[in-house]
Amino acid sequence: MLEHTFVRTSVIARLRDGPLGPYLDDLATALHHAGYAPSSTQRYLRAAEQCTQWLQEQGYAVSEMDGDLVQRYVSGLTRYRSGKLPKAAQGLSHLVRFLHQQGVVSPRPAALPPIEQWLVDYDAHLEQVAGLALSTRQGYRRIVRRFITACFGAETPDWSSVLASMITAFVGQESAWRQRSSRQLPAVAVRSCGRPSTAAVAACLAPLTAHTRGSGARAGGVPRRHRQQSA
Repeated sequence: MLEHTFVRTSVIARLRDGPLGPYLDDLATALHHAGYAPSSTQRYLRAAEQCTQWLQEQGYAVSEMDGDLVQRYVSGLTRYRSGKLPKAAQGLSHLVRFLHQQGVVSPRPAALPPIEQWLVDYDAHLEQVAGLALSTRQGYRRIVRRFITACFGAETPDWSSVLASMITAFVGQESAWRQRSSRQLPAVAVRSCGRPSTAAVAACLAPLTAHTRGSGARAGGVPRRHRQQSA
């Protein structure tokens, strides 16, 4: 299809030798079927070539091209005096959409909600720093997730707004239905998450976990005897 778009064989050879070479014939065909004039298709393919060259200079592969990278490229182009974008920015949305449709570029996985990302980081800390077993980490996560929900609902956590009274109410509610041997677990789990770290909260939690200090506490406030305890 490039032969129907460009006249000069040197231009066709250059395009086919570039990073987008395997895809440009199909892209030109798709633009033709979409009703674009040959002159528009030429501009779009040249813009695609220039954008891909920029990607390579930045250390990216064609398979990594997405809307965010294209926007970075476009933002660095010099606009005309009228404020319009130059020809090098034209038609790039068609390129990104085409590469997605062809499976060349995979959609980025959706970002985790802030609470879920925080819990992922929290679990990594429990495993890598505190050295807790999987069953214990799962129990702590369940408690801490309920703690976050009780304090913030579905909103992004604002740890500076947490009051000692909120922690006291949560720990008391969580401990009420537990057997005596596990009643300290909610306080330990909340302490292990390290949030919040105010003196008022520390004072609030101290009476709840005081008896664990004589049973071999680990660094980070996670007692040894809770390593295998589930919630």
